[in-house]
Amino acid sequence: MKIKRLFALSAEALPTKKRLIHKIVTTAFLTAVMALGTSFYAIKQRHSMQTEATLANDTAAEAIAVIPARGLSRQRADFEKAIDILAGAVSTNPHLADYYKRVARRVEGRSTKAESASGVQAMKVRRDPPVDPANMVADVQMPVPALPGTVALPQIPVVAASDEPATSDEKDDSLQIADSDPPSRLTVGDMVFQANPAVEHWVHYYTASPTGRQTMTIGITRSSAFLDMARQEFRRAGVPEDLVWLAHVESVWNPRAVSPAAAGGIWQFIPKTAKEYGMTVESGNDERADPMKQTRVAAAYLRDLYTLFGDWALAMAAYNSGEPRVMDAVVKNGRANFWELYDKQLLPKETCDYVPKILAAIEVASRADSYGFTTASNDTAGH
Repeated sequence: MKIKRLFALSAEALPTKKRLIHKIVTTAFLTAVMALGTSFYAIKQRHSMQTEATLANDTAAEAIAVIPARGLSRQRADFEKAIDILAGAVSTNPHLADYYKRVARRVEGRSTKAESASGVQAMKVRRDPPVDPANMVADVQMPVPALPGTVALPQIPVVAASDEPATSDEKDDSLQIADSDPPSRLTVGDMVFQANPAVEHWVHYYTASPTGRQTMTIGITRSSAFLDMARQEFRRAGVPEDLVWLAHVESVWNPRAVSPAAAGGIWQFIPKTAKEYGMTVESGNDERADPMKQTRVAAAYLRDLYTLFGDWALAMAAYNSGEPRVMDAVVKNGRANFWELYDKQLLPKETCDYVPKILAAIEVASRADSYGFTTASNDTAGH
């Protein structure tokens, strides 16, 4: 207002024509001042939004240090046996005594800190795309995708599960990625671990050896039929989504795989475990042939194993070798650390290889393009 009054007073003594020109100049000046102020405010607001967006993206992932209260979803003899093995050793080892207290709290449904000795950590990861400040809109709620319906698969012939590439008879067009499908992101980055010679050995196998590379190619291709569904089930159960690549090691994502031990489906459940988790396993009605149902059980079982051991590496080992055997190895070692069990060969060789193979599969899937794999079409390398 002071600026306007100053120009008004100085203009009173001017002739009409000059007064008009002066008025136009004054108006233009005031308009420019207002525009400059508005621009300054907009720039300041944009900078503030960029700062908020940067902070949001920079803090998109953090390690999960506390296991929320939940407890075990099932009463199983193998769970009880594993706890008894640990309980019998607490009087001789203070490390095991402390570990037993945490195991007991988790089993009772109370929260505890996550075990970290094995170095395999779950992460809280932002699953939304990075924030673009230029397109930020307040109070926008994105719809949550509906959970896919259960798809019952027909009874299928027995195929041995292994890391060997599928034969032409095993291939099924329904399991392949359609040419029109866009490339999918194979991992979300919610598991972190340090590379070591054991993991690197299997990364090399999956990327550089002819057999391993072909196996990885087939696994990536098959995974497209199940990846979104599996991630949703794991997320609902509180299991890291990237752990779905356990299915690659179990069956190379083959829902028709059956092992010599009668383990069946993508997640290779033996009849005993499948029944203990409520699945029907009988001639003519084997629910392990239903990928949705078996994935839901796999997520629940892995969550229970994590509740018991408090460590994702040990949970993976127990998925392969059984809870009592892994807990017995922990007791013999004196600490809950998978890599110490690995170095001391306190677990079967299959189990020692099993965990680094899963971590290697996650690593390769997380950088599939860098390793020369593609999910864009069926014409993948090694096919």
